[in-house]
Amino acid sequence: MPVPVQRDPDLTRARLAGWLRGRRGFRDVAVGPLTVPRTAGFSAEILLCDARWVEDGRQRVAPLAVRVAPVGHRIFPDLRWPEQVGVQMALARTDVPVAPVLGFESDPGILGAPFVVMSRVAGEVPADLPSYHREGWLAAASPQRRRAAWFAALSAMGRLHRLDPADLGATAAPSGDLAFYAGHLEYFGAAANDAARSALAWLQAHQPPAPQTPSPLWGDARLGNIVFAGDRPAALLDWEMTDVGRPESDLAWFLHMDRFLSDGIGAPRLPGLPTRAETEEFYARLLGRPLAHLAYYEVDAAFRFCVITARVVRLLEETGVLPPGSDFPLHRNATGLLRRRLAESGVDLSSTGVAGL
Repeated sequence: MPVPVQRDPDLTRARLAGWLRGRRGFRDVAVGPLTVPRTAGFSAEILLCDARWVEDGRQRVAPLAVRVAPVGHRIFPDLRWPEQVGVQMALARTDVPVAPVLGFESDPGILGAPFVVMSRVAGEVPADLPSYHREGWLAAASPQRRRAAWFAALSAMGRLHRLDPADLGATAAPSGDLAFYAGHLEYFGAAANDAARSALAWLQAHQPPAPQTPSPLWGDARLGNIVFAGDRPAALLDWEMTDVGRPESDLAWFLHMDRFLSDGIGAPRLPGLPTRAETEEFYARLLGRPLAHLAYYEVDAAFRFCVITARVVRLLEETGVLPPGSDFPLHRNATGLLRRRLAESGVDLSSTGVAGL
């Protein structure tokens, strides 16, 4: 569900044109109509436009994507905007495919919030709504192409995990810390969710040791955050949840989000997509070692996604999109899948007050 345009389109176009003139030194800048991508998420405002300008005496035309820091639709209390943009800019110097950044503006006076201007990468993105398991280019693709796209996505993520966090300026994110969630359940709207509270208690009791050599993490690692050119990733998107830690954390989120968009909503998983066992074997080869604590991180992924969807419901209610007390399927399904994940991990839900919710 995309964040709606939150400002006057004509004024925004004029201010973007002025920013491109002042920040990039472009002449004769014209910014075309603004649109919102249908497959965009809820974490930031994404504006698409075509821009025209004169640079070094030559006329240039380029499709742009402008990502504006959320103001009224903020998922996390701490934006960490400079960190996420900095990681994306640093990744542009590596073999991890990302959208090239034309510039970053920290002054909220121009668009009402900090923003980053990127070259728009051509390709196709697997949709979350409707799920790519039900329709869209991936559903229409051959099983062979689906399989190739899945492994190519994992390979791109593996290249990220082999990098040194210090080279990217990557730092630990509050959104990856259990204490952060424990202290912000009310902010997210999940304080009354017994499944989330039970999962948090289990995660705190079973937390694995910190890795000796942490890796940079994508955070929101999923097919829906990848622009595919054919069956190859052309850009990994959305670095809002970037972190440092075990690669298994990203892999668990990747697996959980795929499961949510199939089993979690009652949709058959697409034929041709590799199995969990094939995925684990493939990723262990990428890391050059056996996977560690993956089951723990899958519970962690299910917990965090449940909490995040609770926040989405709260935002939708606060903005009048939904009436108070709505039974929104996104959060209901996320909670249901969390219950199943806990049961698979041997948590006795009947003894934690979760059963019957």
